[in-house]
Amino acid sequence: MAWSAPVPEGESIFLDDMPVVLSASRLSQPVNEAPVAVTIIDRQMIRDSGAWDLSEIFRLVPGMYVAYHADPYFSADSTVAYHGMVTTTMSDRMQVLIDGRSVYASLFGGVNWSDLPIVLDDIERIEVIRGPDSASYGANSYSGVINIITRHPAETQGQTLSFALGKGRKEAVYRYGGKQGDLNYRLTASLRDDTGEDSRIKNATSAFTFWTLNKYDNKTIQNLSLRADYQLNSADTMEFQFGYNGGPREVGEYNNVSAISRNAQNHFEMLHWRRALEAGGELSVQAFHTVERVYASLRDSDGISNGDAILRRYDLEVQHTFSPFKNARLVWGGSIRYDQTYAPYYLGVGDNQYLFGDFPYHLRRFFGNLEWRARPDLVFNVGGMIENNTYTGTDTTPRFAINWHVQPGHTLRLSHSRATRSPSVYEKIYDSYWRGSDFYPSLPEMQTERVKSTELGYIGKYGRLDLDFRLFYDDYSQLIDVRNKRSAAGGNLNAGTAVMRGYELQLKAQLSDQTRVIYGLSGGGVKSDNVNGVIYSDSLPKYSHSLMLSHRINDQWSGSLVAYQVAKTKFNATDYNPRENRGYFIDGNRRFDGRLSYQFKIGGKQAECALIAQNLADARYFEYRHDNELPGRAVRLNFKLDI
Repeated sequence: MAWSAPVPEGESIFLDDMPVVLSASRLSQPVNEAPVAVTIIDRQMIRDSGAWDLSEIFRLVPGMYVAYHADPYFSADSTVAYHGMVTTTMSDRMQVLIDGRSVYASLFGGVNWSDLPIVLDDIERIEVIRGPDSASYGANSYSGVINIITRHPAETQGQTLSFALGKGRKEAVYRYGGKQGDLNYRLTASLRDDTGEDSRIKNATSAFTFWTLNKYDNKTIQNLSLRADYQLNSADTMEFQFGYNGGPREVGEYNNVSAISRNAQNHFEMLHWRRALEAGGELSVQAFHTVERVYASLRDSDGISNGDAILRRYDLEVQHTFSPFKNARLVWGGSIRYDQTYAPYYLGVGDNQYLFGDFPYHLRRFFGNLEWRARPDLVFNVGGMIENNTYTGTDTTPRFAINWHVQPGHTLRLSHSRATRSPSVYEKIYDSYWRGSDFYPSLPEMQTERVKSTELGYIGKYGRLDLDFRLFYDDYSQLIDVRNKRSAAGGNLNAGTAVMRGYELQLKAQLSDQTRVIYGLSGGGVKSDNVNGVIYSDSLPKYSHSLMLSHRINDQWSGSLVAYQVAKTKFNATDYNPRENRGYFIDGNRRFDGRLSYQFKIGGKQAECALIAQNLADARYFEYRHDNELPGRAVRLNFKLDI
């Protein structure tokens, strides 16, 4: 839990009715005093969206690109990318946290969304930091940060049982919340079967067989999670979390690597101690251990190969928050991390040449952020992080922001920050490979990707309407490309550069006590030298929209309608085929989802039945690739009962 100081009486005029964010600077702040733009996805938005996968929720975030099951190789999973520039399906330029625990994968970077041990109903809120935030969360918080915050066990007491059944989808979830003295705990178990995309593409763009078949993406997901919070005394609390995610998963595509059998076995353990200090300060220590394990037999051009992979992470973080002087708050701390990666098949290079063993990665961080209220209407945030890692050495990522409350309900924000992205294990192995004596021994060692980001934002409140608008300018350099021999031959694996300009608008309007509208709009462009054939230009959609209308008809009936629209987007040769002379653009698309729910009681217990339809218009469009066709209309029935 981030710490916040009491608001002096003279300042409340600027902060009344403003939502509070916890993640932007590691301090609890009203959203109009955060140093970067933040989208808050609350429980009602999650429910009204009708989302099946966690990844789908982020379609509601301005500037976010989401593609259904885009990865055909390591994991048939979704792509969630902020501000385009997607060069891999893993989308490795955004940090993702669950209760402050990083789930950014070490092997390829990014996140395997289906492998996270979490169910939607256990989420309290999601905070999406729309912009670089390495000052708070280090490298890989390069384009943005997603922090998923789960519900406190005290809010989930009793037993709940829910079922979902629909086209190609089945799920059962059981949750038990209990209390013993000062101990609150929650246990959640779920089982999900998902057949994914249709096996054949309905509107194929080519008669060539490769482009008429969708990917193998059937999966069974078994989840088990435990959270326990214990109030040791008036000042100390201890939180423990455990999570498991496992089950068989398909992966692969026609005439390429495919999994004869693939099974995920992932788990984590986390311990978090907090002590409340005098004058509202806090000291906290968090430690977690994560294991991501894949057992796989792969079929490729060499026959049957071992596709096993084991990723281990150990992390320890200490954080202290206090007031160093009047009208100021300071959060500072540090962390250490150790990763081990074992993946012989994926880290092998050359013909039948495989590298075996664990690849270690050490990370050390020191961070701090000072919030100073110079006047009741003027707030400064100054912070940064010093980070040292095994692969690229030491980097410093500062940030400066000023928030000016022009008048009550109207705030301007100006900020500038630096951010980095460290190479993944996969990229580092290729870096060593290209610099080998048989290739380019004089090639300079790979460095971190870098970005300089400047933002001008406005946050306004007009009665029941909340408005968030920002202009941004991001200057990217040292962009990594290791997969193309031309990168090494050109003498620099960090040769890529790009400039991105754009805007984002977010509106939330409570039209009445029963009706809410949420609208998101984003647009802009990317210009790049596209060095070594890596296509960054035009990789940001010129526009994207999302609109959610939710309405409570009466105490029993409620409904929502959600619409999404994305302009055509250029990707980095994700499905280029010289035989077909295919280009890189994926056409724009639009889609509509709907949800209708009825609440009632069975034997005095609360129950809900919801009918959810995704892709109401049965649109058959492509996302990310021309062999990645969105499933047609998908209708399911959800039933939930408190028992």
